Amino acid sequence: KRVGKAEITPTSMANGAKELLDEVAKNKVSGEEDRYSHTDLSDFKANVDGAQKAYELLKPVASEKDQTLTTELDKQFAALNTELDKYRSDKTSDGFVSYDKVTKAQTKELSDAVNALAEPLSKLAAAVVK
Repeated sequence: KRVGKAEITPTSMANGAKELLDEVAKNKVSGEEDRYSHTDLSDFKANVDGAQKAYELLKPVASEKDQTLTTELDKQFAALNTELDKYRSDKTSDGFVSYDKVTKAQTKELSDAVNALAEPLSKLAAAVVK
């Protein structure tokens, strides 16, 4: 009953996308969330996919108002997805290598890619309500 009455605004979608990415930066990159199962990368990817879907739904409006921002977001989503693809594995049930196999240097690369996307994504809400 509540879902049918929920008000989903462009601003809440944009802010939700940013919150998904913030969750990655705070909880998933550190490896603390799935410290025993080491399935952090599949959760990481799910958050990125959710943020990207929200962005794609808002992109037509955002691109009319700030083409530079959408070009940057396209670039940063692609870069982050490329970074995540390095850790794909067909040998695990979740499709990614175990997170305990990811080195500190690789974790830093993932973190840097998240941060590179987070900055322009934080501007999405303002762009869609201009």
